[in-house]
Order: sequence, then structure tokens, then C-alpha cells
Amino acid sequence: MLRFAVVGLALALVVPPGLAAAPIQPVFHQEVQSLLDQAVSELGGFLAQLQRHLDLGSNPMDGPGSGPGAPSPAERPLISIMLHHRTEIGLTPDQVTKLESLRDAFAHEAIRRDADIRIAELDLQGLLAAEPVDMAKVEAKVRQLAQLRADLRVARLKTIEQGKAILTPEQKTRLQSVLSGGPGSRPSAHGAVQL
Repeated sequence: MLRFAVVGLALALVVPPGLAAAPIQPVFHQEVQSLLDQAVSELGGFLAQLQRHLDLGSNPMDGPGSGPGAPSPAERPLISIMLHHRTEIGLTPDQVTKLESLRDAFAHEAIRRDADIRIAELDLQGLLAAEPVDMAKVEAKVRQLAQLRADLRVARLKTIEQGKAILTPEQKTRLQSVLSGGPGSRPSAHGAVQL
């Protein structure tokens, strides 16, 4: 369904209204197909990146548990973990609603911030394609990109902390039990919880 929406949007953007009724030339058709394939690929990459930010709909225990790419314990998708283990933690319906609201608000914010990052990346590509390269502009754009990425990470950490603040002390203890591999958690093949 998403692919059809992307194709429709791409066609609306690519085919001018006056040409919509004109016969499509084979070369034009190939160019449109190439553009659509590229758009679908980029959208897939964006959605995968958003999925990593939110860790929605996946088992939070299946991610990499160690190594240079692993998130720190403070950056685990705690809100998704809380919601996934709502029964073990003992969340009330009101707490579930608040946690879902936090997660949804962050999803919207992450989409906006990611779009800003992607635009800045395109701007940087344009600056690097120039001859000669204006290093002052490149440096400023690289620093802007670093700030945009840092802002997204800080927003994510703030959302996690807001989610933790919703829990009672007893629920926080239960969450720690889930995170450390206690009852209700899912150990990996090696016996350790993969977060």
C-alpha cells in the first residue's frame, strides 16, 4: 500500500498536468521508473532509520548487545520495552496512554528532524560537488549536520527520561528486572539479554 502511495506521489510530481493525457515515450517511461525506484528505495531507508529510532513493532531484545554500534543502556528503547512488558511491569491504562503519547510525539519530532538532516546532507553533497570546494561552507554544513544529529539524540533521551518519570518506584524495579533478564525477559542464545 505504501509503495502505491509513493508511486502516485512521484507521478504527481514528475508528470506535468498537460502531459498526463499525452502518450508516454519509452525513454520517459524508463526515466520515471528509475526515479520511482530511487524514491521507493530512499523512503525505505528513511523508514528503516525511523524504525531504529523508535524500535516500534519489533522485539526490543533482538538488537545488538555489545560492540561499537550498540546503544548505551541509557539509550535503549525503554518506552517500547515498557509498553511491550506492560503486564510484567504493572502499567495502568493511564500510564500506557501517556507512554504511547510520548512515543507518538517523538515519532513526529524524529520525522521532522530527520528531514532536516537529509536536507542538510543534500546541501553538503552540492557543496562538495562544486569546483573548487568552498571549505568554509563545507565546514559550516558539517557542523550544522553534527548539531542536528545531536539535537535528535538529545530529544530521544529526554523522551526516554519523561517515560521513566511516569513509572512508580515499584514499576521501575520491575522494569530493571525485565532489562536485566529477570522474569518476563527474553534471554539470548548465550543467556544474556540482547538490548
